[in-house]
Amino acid sequence: MTTVSVVLETDSVHPFDNLTITDCLAALARQDYPRDLVEVIVVDGGKVPALAAVVRKSFPSAVIIQCPGGTKFEQKNLGMKAARGEIVALLDADCAAPPDWIATMVHALEPAPPEVAGVQGVTDLSRGFLSREVSALLYGIRSGAHGGDAGRLVTDNLAFRRDVIRRFAFEHPSFGTAVDSLLLHRLTRAGYRVLLSERLRMVHSYPGTARVGIPWFFLRAWAVGYFMVRTRQREPDLPGSAMVRAAGLGWPLLVGVKLLRDLAQVWQHRRRVGARFAVALPLALAFEATLFLGGLAALLRLPAPHVS
Repeated sequence: MTTVSVVLETDSVHPFDNLTITDCLAALARQDYPRDLVEVIVVDGGKVPALAAVVRKSFPSAVIIQCPGGTKFEQKNLGMKAARGEIVALLDADCAAPPDWIATMVHALEPAPPEVAGVQGVTDLSRGFLSREVSALLYGIRSGAHGGDAGRLVTDNLAFRRDVIRRFAFEHPSFGTAVDSLLLHRLTRAGYRVLLSERLRMVHSYPGTARVGIPWFFLRAWAVGYFMVRTRQREPDLPGSAMVRAAGLGWPLLVGVKLLRDLAQVWQHRRRVGARFAVALPLALAFEATLFLGGLAALLRLPAPHVS
């Protein structure tokens, strides 16, 4: 049977999480895939006190890698590099996987042709204020050129074939977001594709109160805009780079294109999560407006936000 390495980053641990790292590890321990075929790699960025002891309560043989202060993508890169399994699964510490998570990714990738680099699952937010609408906006399914392929990567519920991903990495890993889009772009240009599986599910922690959730939402929007611009300033072959690099004059147009894509995504995903489009629409407009301002901040070379 296929061996699997699960890479768990810990930069996504927050005080407001309603799914803690303990919940994450407990869900991972309940997997119905043979335990002896699963390697657990946890990257310690310093956020969780006595992390090794916490992890080894559930996984005594887990590999702990030190990455003090490392960002989410720096930690994922380290874990992917250390992985020995035939499949490398990425998981965030504020998420909880259903019992068939590993088995589902294995069943998707085992029979897949060689040009398939990995499989992307579907992430939903845990219940809270406007969580269905925010879930459709931030984590909604987006198909690629082929209907069964992923048109975006959500890296808390994603698995790769190790023999493919060892030749790639998350570039600019200090960036808080947007580098997942760059990785998909690199894979596509190299002739690979990533399958989209609706059966591969994940629940992501969500700040359940408006007091915490509203700042969380707008910080994410600001960061997406900021790092969309920064990646396109550095990577001229990334779609939309020409618009950003032309003194930023094309940035409003790029934001308009993203708004249309995000609205289409919300419309397509609304029934899967029970989202109300009429409620999601003003959320999307607020998100894109904040995203636009975040991009302006990058063009003005203001300090980068930290998101995890």
